[in-house]
Amino acid sequence: MKINSFKSPPSLLNPQGKERKVGYEFEFTGISMELASEIIQSIYGGEIQQESTYAYSVNHTSFGSFRLELDAQLLRDKKYEEIFEKIGIDISSFKKRESLEDSLKGMASSVVPFEIITPPIQLSKMSELNKLVDELRAHKAKGTGSSFIYAFGLHLNPEIPDSTVESVLNHLRAYILLAHWIRKDSKINISRQITPYINEYEEDYIIHILNPDYKPNLNQLIKDYFTFDNSRNRPLDMLPLFMFLNEELTSSLISDSITSSRPTYHYRLPNCSLEDESWSLSQEWNRWVLVEELASDEKSLNQYSRAYLKMKRETLIRFDNKWIKLMDRWVKHVWE
Repeated sequence: MKINSFKSPPSLLNPQGKERKVGYEFEFTGISMELASEIIQSIYGGEIQQESTYAYSVNHTSFGSFRLELDAQLLRDKKYEEIFEKIGIDISSFKKRESLEDSLKGMASSVVPFEIITPPIQLSKMSELNKLVDELRAHKAKGTGSSFIYAFGLHLNPEIPDSTVESVLNHLRAYILLAHWIRKDSKINISRQITPYINEYEEDYIIHILNPDYKPNLNQLIKDYFTFDNSRNRPLDMLPLFMFLNEELTSSLISDSITSSRPTYHYRLPNCSLEDESWSLSQEWNRWVLVEELASDEKSLNQYSRAYLKMKRETLIRFDNKWIKLMDRWVKHVWE
């Protein structure tokens, strides 16, 4: 398989019968947001707009609007103003407020990544994003492997092919069954593994939803997700989709103000290794396609769910290694 070859998922259409789209979020540092905006404009056209010290957009490109921002809610939402006010400092009295914000941005950008958020892009046109990766790499953008403190990720937001609770549950189950294999195959960076942002689902929740008798309605699926203490900090973050499917219920169960409603799976496990010549966007996409392949094969999904539960009951040590070997055989069969 070519390094930049994007595999097709089993379902190409969204619930409305139109070609599915995927949004990407790149976390990186090493170049300014100004330069990153210019790179996007040079490839896809559009108009650059500086929205604040910490946010830019490139509008009216060939795909829509790209957003660029410092991935730090404290700075982006200007919550530092509240902190200064609590200690008696009035930010409004600063004559050079812009220089203060630039200083804060400079300090933060050494450990907090910039983020490019792409518009939703059609499956058939995803290869156009290779140009962005190539240009960021050519301009020495720093990705996950550039420093041991860079826990930078690539987030994929594939539009759902089906909004039924059965399909949503099947995708969740499929990810869980493939999670160990994906982590090993993609060599998730240690800096990311030790952060709380991509913690796997807890074992009691896994056992709960892999049970063949678990057939919840949508409300029950959403409630159970929170009952087992799941948050947005999961490799497969279900909260944006739950907000889209039932905003009233999900909003009543959620405590943060970050989650937005969208009809996508928020897959946030991959590294964003822009500095690595051997890394490609398609590799990460193709691992997600495996999740969709397994989700669409109900017979295999049920078979491997039962096998997981059985192996978990009967294995005292080295469960992960044994399970990875079993899933490796399935992956090789699918990728033949």
